[in-house]
Amino acid sequence: MKITVIEAIERLTSGQVVSLPTETVYGLAACLNQPKAIENIFKLKGRPLHNPLIIHVANIQQIEDYLLHPVSLFDELASTFWPGPLTIILPIQTLKISEIVRAHLPSAAFRIPDQADTLRIIKEVGPLVMPSANISGYPSATMADHVEKDFGVDFPVLDGGSCEKGLESTILYYLNPTWVILRMGALTGESLEKVLGYRPEFFLTTEQQKKPLSPGQLLRHYSPHARLILGDPSALERAPFIVGFRERSYPEKSRVLYLGSINDVNEVANNLYHILRELDIQKSSWAWVDINFPTHGLWKTVSDRLTKAADTEPDDFT
Repeated sequence: MKITVIEAIERLTSGQVVSLPTETVYGLAACLNQPKAIENIFKLKGRPLHNPLIIHVANIQQIEDYLLHPVSLFDELASTFWPGPLTIILPIQTLKISEIVRAHLPSAAFRIPDQADTLRIIKEVGPLVMPSANISGYPSATMADHVEKDFGVDFPVLDGGSCEKGLESTILYYLNPTWVILRMGALTGESLEKVLGYRPEFFLTTEQQKKPLSPGQLLRHYSPHARLILGDPSALERAPFIVGFRERSYPEKSRVLYLGSINDVNEVANNLYHILRELDIQKSSWAWVDINFPTHGLWKTVSDRLTKAADTEPDDFT
């Protein structure tokens, strides 16, 4: 159900959950001061309670009341990349933010989204928690229709068109004395290097997969129902569907869903979740994915999402 900005504001302030667009993906939004609505987000998504949420704010001043102490280079990161696809995890005064939002951690994740209507709403109602608007573990929603597919045509969604980035925000965490990436996203390590003076490393332990420090750290995530086989040559000829690139040739008997051009990673990133969802719309049981692409920049995030979405035991293709 498509709603207006005014309707979104009214619903949020009355304690309801709505879906809002951002430049990355659509989110399920609830006011930070509405605990029942936040609980409802977890129920709607089927999201594990140990998976923390991101708090979306309209400006840095909305964060200052929660901070426990200053963090090195936070101001520089914020002034350079906000509004934008960067989430920063900060130490907070724990009594000021509900345990369910931060998964009992002594920190919380913040970002300022780069979407005019959603920023207007946050300025009006205050900080929002807003995880991706999808069933937990399924590919994120990059269009309003994806939200309605997951939650029903009567679910309230502000239609902002197709998301500009198509991949979630990059999540940074200060692991004294350096910053590390907890979730690869739409902002590349190369971009962050310009502010930090070094390229932050991706940091993920087995323990974090069990008890995440941030969203996106669960081992299997972003997955369609269709089984994905990544680049295994023995499966290519038998694949009912192929996820690939326009410039390449594939077996004629397979149906090809094109991510875009191998020369345009932004197009590929923008199309990724739409294509993964299309596999399920076409009722494909499995698909072969072309992973012969570069390994730098945003391609790293594309690879991360495909790896987490894929089957880990490609031994039987039926």
